[in-house]
Amino acid sequence: MEISLNSLVERVDAFLYERGALEFRFKAGLSHELPLSKLHEHFPELSRVETFHRVREMLASPRTDGARKVGLKLLLHFLGDNLEEVRSASAHEIIAQLLASAPVSAGHGGPLALGEAVARLPDEPHRERRDLLERESSQLFWERRSSWARRFDAALELAHELKAPSYVALREELTGVQLQPLVEAAERTLKLTDDAWRDLLGYALRRLDPNLDRPQLHDAKRAAQAPWMMELFRKDDLFPAVTRWLAELGMDPNAEGRLSFDAEEREGKRTGAFTAELRVPDELRLVALPRNGFEGYSEVLRAFGRGLHHANASRATPLLERRLGDAAVPRAMAALFENVMLDEQWHRRYLHLPQAQAREAARLFAFRQAMRFRRKLALLPYALELYARGPSDAMADEYQARMQATLGVAVPKERFLYDVRPMLLMVSVLRAWALEAVLLTRLRERFNEDFWRNPAAGRWLKELSQRGQRDDAAEIARQLGAELQLEAAGTRLVKVMGA
Repeated sequence: MEISLNSLVERVDAFLYERGALEFRFKAGLSHELPLSKLHEHFPELSRVETFHRVREMLASPRTDGARKVGLKLLLHFLGDNLEEVRSASAHEIIAQLLASAPVSAGHGGPLALGEAVARLPDEPHRERRDLLERESSQLFWERRSSWARRFDAALELAHELKAPSYVALREELTGVQLQPLVEAAERTLKLTDDAWRDLLGYALRRLDPNLDRPQLHDAKRAAQAPWMMELFRKDDLFPAVTRWLAELGMDPNAEGRLSFDAEEREGKRTGAFTAELRVPDELRLVALPRNGFEGYSEVLRAFGRGLHHANASRATPLLERRLGDAAVPRAMAALFENVMLDEQWHRRYLHLPQAQAREAARLFAFRQAMRFRRKLALLPYALELYARGPSDAMADEYQARMQATLGVAVPKERFLYDVRPMLLMVSVLRAWALEAVLLTRLRERFNEDFWRNPAAGRWLKELSQRGQRDDAAEIARQLGAELQLEAAGTRLVKVMGA
């Protein structure tokens, strides 16, 4: 039976609420299952190819006016993503269970779940134990690679079913983002950041261990946490520092009750922080299991940025524009909040660090961010090749070669499928970095270098968030008189790393 467009939109809202609740309970340790397949069974109209084709035809029709096309474009993107999620739901459930329960030998203290072993790897101070965690988790990724491969197979099959020339072409249709220019920008940005990255990598590895021989990926991850500065970034100081900062920025951490906290420790709770989006803007939950160091601080700051962006969306904004749209936009706000740690004056004001330590903290945090940024830059062309050639074992060597050339350390090839998130996630991550660079430039122009303690800057950000995700990252940049440029994000990191 054909469903009306208005009814379809209501079903999308109900589906997103239920999915947000499931993810909240699973990541918060309140449930040991993530039953996505059952969820999709309750919303069959959202996972029918016929629904996708109907919306696609309406979007292409010359009788559809411009205002309506905005919502239809967002809806088509959602339906395409949902179809892929349905096709790969069983694989996702298996992967979720593997990450939550597959045991990884951790030496003394007993085994860790695979996901927890990966998350804790940068926090492990002993190199032998880090090496064990990385080796054992990599072995599991390799042994169970068929579970991850099923996601790629499902994506390729869906592209064929939807009559797209390729999976990459399907993603370009859904997002409106042409990927070849982004690949070229990624390659330029890798070159731009290479020298500064390698200089600081050598410094950080020497600080980590002056006698380090043949550095591994886990060594670089540990060095990126600057463990010699760990006592300056205690988890007990995290929430007081962040809430004080937000108060000076003129942003209520709870968004007048719309953003609630869950910071309790409980068995099964995922390490880190994330924002569960049940209803936008009225029911959002920031779930955190904070930890010491850069990682703990950045995760919480990122979650606040995303949560407050959604919490400040206007209720008058149409539902689809609040709930759907370009994922790069909330990610850009998350990056903007996280990257205050690139500013040494922020460290001095909110963490009370002396000038020399504040400068070193900002410089080393830039090193940490450059590691994440460069990995995504290198993963983009690799991922496009992976979707073109399929998830064969031969791609493992290609992955290893690219990552080792990018990071300058030994990288396990066994992660060749695990590191590529579904739906070309790195595209929205990279475009978020580019949009964050635009936002930062405008904030500094309007409110000076210390915009992060100016309530007027907070009001500007809240006004920007009111529109939800009606406009994509490129359109927001154009409205601010700029273009998205990955190189701008890279230039900023180079500047801070060389300070």
